[in-house]
Amino acid sequence: MPLAEIFLLALASMVWPALVAVVVVALASPQPVKLLSVFLAASLLTTVSIGLVIVFVLRGSSLFSGSRPTFGPAVNVAAGVAALVAGYLVRRGGRSEARNTEAKHDGPTWTERTLARGAPLAFLAGVVLNIAPGVFPFVALKNIAELDYSAAASVALVVGFYLIMFLPVEVPLGSYLVAPARTSAAVGRFNSWLRENTRRVAAFVLTLVGIYLVARGIVGLVRG
Repeated sequence: MPLAEIFLLALASMVWPALVAVVVVALASPQPVKLLSVFLAASLLTTVSIGLVIVFVLRGSSLFSGSRPTFGPAVNVAAGVAALVAGYLVRRGGRSEARNTEAKHDGPTWTERTLARGAPLAFLAGVVLNIAPGVFPFVALKNIAELDYSAAASVALVVGFYLIMFLPVEVPLGSYLVAPARTSAAVGRFNSWLRENTRRVAAFVLTLVGIYLVARGIVGLVRG
């Protein structure tokens, strides 16, 4: 069950709005391969480094000890509530955007401005946006710390989690490298789909997983 939950959280983390926003902007740029590559490198470096620190700090603490440890369930409840709030805000933002489709665009977003300036700032975006890449990764890191696996196994789990999380970057990047002509022809349709459906999918996933985490946390607190 813990491994299945970690995998579920990795899949849910794929639709974190900030991550998808970077993919949309990068794919629409003149240099998608360079921007995606640099962003991915910075993202993995940041998330894996911070993730390993969190796992081993938690493992070395007393938070999971005692006859009735409440840290794990409390984290689940807090993360679940945060996900529900994020899902509501994403859904509300989508409705506001739909009501104002004919209004003038206020200008490029921070992500668009940053990636438009090339690879160095794409690297910076990969670092800044992934210092805290959503709420689900922290729950997964807490779960990995609770498993008390060997150091090598824990490192493998952290790396594997983030490799799954960044599939929205890795898949188009790999497609560009393997079949650039075919990818260029399809990227417009894919990007249009992302722009039209990201908010809906993200709101659904955040709400669904948020409910699951709150319920699981409450059960853990009651049983504890």
